[in-house]
Amino acid sequence: MSLMQRTSVTPVEISDSFDVRTCDFSPVKHLHFTIDCDWVPGSEKGLEALLDCCDRYGMTATVFFTGRFAEAYPNLVRDCHERGHQLGTHGWAHGGLEEDEDFRTAAYEQQRTWIRQATQAVEQAAGVRPVIFRAPNLWIGETTLRILEEEGYLYDSSVPARRFDLGFGRVHYLKYFWAPTQPYRPSEADLGKPGTSVITEIPPSAFLLPVNMATLRVLGVQTLGKMIAWIERASRHLVFYCHPSEFIHAKDQSFPKNMSKWNTRGMGPKNLRVLEALLDYLSARHFVPSPLMSSAAPHLDVSHPVVIRASAFS
Repeated sequence: MSLMQRTSVTPVEISDSFDVRTCDFSPVKHLHFTIDCDWVPGSEKGLEALLDCCDRYGMTATVFFTGRFAEAYPNLVRDCHERGHQLGTHGWAHGGLEEDEDFRTAAYEQQRTWIRQATQAVEQAAGVRPVIFRAPNLWIGETTLRILEEEGYLYDSSVPARRFDLGFGRVHYLKYFWAPTQPYRPSEADLGKPGTSVITEIPPSAFLLPVNMATLRVLGVQTLGKMIAWIERASRHLVFYCHPSEFIHAKDQSFPKNMSKWNTRGMGPKNLRVLEALLDYLSARHFVPSPLMSSAAPHLDVSHPVVIRASAFS
């Protein structure tokens, strides 16, 4: 008899040895396509190109807006919402000419100001209140989690699980390296461990280096594909991210003086073809585009881990 033919089961046993909230029972391989809109004047055309790409591939993206970007281009924010994409926040002025925002070290009041300003800018532009956050540079801490809870957020995608940039990127700390790679509810005392937060954490995918457009541009589809194959062993949720600025020539945008030439090298419209090659590759590997905020896992309202024993289904 197949599982689909079983109509009833006996009650499951409960113990403290296994946390069902961190388990992914879905056989589907999910591709979560996300876009980080840093405050880079001139990058807005890149977002328009990415939204058209989403239309061609039938993807619902999650678009994380810095408050300054949402304030400057409210029509684009509203267009994202009207086209069915999910709206999130990404700090206030990350990527701009000001000193960058560090949510690991900034005080509670400063972090709350950044988050409130960004939330208000997105809400004013699109008429909906965002409930998902991604920290600039994936620099996040337990204080950030507490503020997100207080401000009514339900999701975060910032914890750099399995990531260490080897001097090439922005993640040079190992505090959350061993965090779960699939969706989970973090501990308020340690973001890298499962706990009882109301926030669902969906970490951006990485295999030391991030699964993002910058890595794709440098290493190519085949090498990134090998990284993704390793990631599949631990999670069926692949969280890819890119930036609108990567699809516009660098000379046509305004970057901070401390922006590395490595990050700006190779920017331009040609990257759309590279991105589409990756999307075709993932489609051939049976990844299904899925909205980030539909990620299953910690929706059970339990205060203690539970165990499901096989004997209960016999």
